[in-house]
Amino acid sequence: MYGQGAREAAMTDKHFCVRPSVIEGAGRGVFARVAISEGRRLWVSGFLVRRGTLADRCTHYADPYKFRVGKNLLIPTGYGGLINHSTHPNLVKIIRGKKVFLQALRTILAGEELFHHYGNDALKRFHRKGA
Repeated sequence: MYGQGAREAAMTDKHFCVRPSVIEGAGRGVFARVAISEGRRLWVSGFLVRRGTLADRCTHYADPYKFRVGKNLLIPTGYGGLINHSTHPNLVKIIRGKKVFLQALRTILAGEELFHHYGNDALKRFHRKGA
């Protein structure tokens, strides 16, 4: 199911792991391996594309997971793209310039799944794609 690189990352990352989500039907989720203190910011890595461009259209498969950053969209890579939606999130999206962070709203205990609220635009894209 996972490529060799994903298996290696899951075995060596001290802070996070990927396993089945606690949300039925959500697939995989990201879980804290260590406590994350309230206010801590987690950088979301990825690629910025201009909304409505060919690059945006060619990456339509990632639409439900893109983060809006001004006139751009961030296609997340790594753990940021695997964090699931919740109406009761433990993370909130923070935009600083062209960077996206997910900030802990409270202390997240080791073993807890990470969640953020996708936002209304993202939820519309998510449901439109049938994901």
